[in-house]
Amino acid sequence: MTDKDLYFYEPSKGHGLKHDPFNAIIAPRPIGWISSRDTKGHVNLAPYSFFNAFCYVPPIIGFSSTNWKDTVSNMEQTGEFVWNLTTMALA
Repeated sequence: MTDKDLYFYEPSKGHGLKHDPFNAIIAPRPIGWISSRDTKGHVNLAPYSFFNAFCYVPPIIGFSSTNWKDTVSNMEQTGEFVWNLTTMALA
């Protein structure tokens, strides 16, 4: 094995590829359909690909986004959201 056989993903140095390889590192990524309501009762459903379960007791689900979305604003306002399972038919 030589240095030419080793590859590193160092985002600060760029990757030179058409698409960021980070999105392909964990595949398939589970999709979390997160639904929420604002204080006026308007419903929002959004897919989150950075999503996972973290604990059984208490049940903890985490998700994140690259920018601020309506889902987070709604959660701040109401303190609630619902995780919805993505089925094969929806995929």
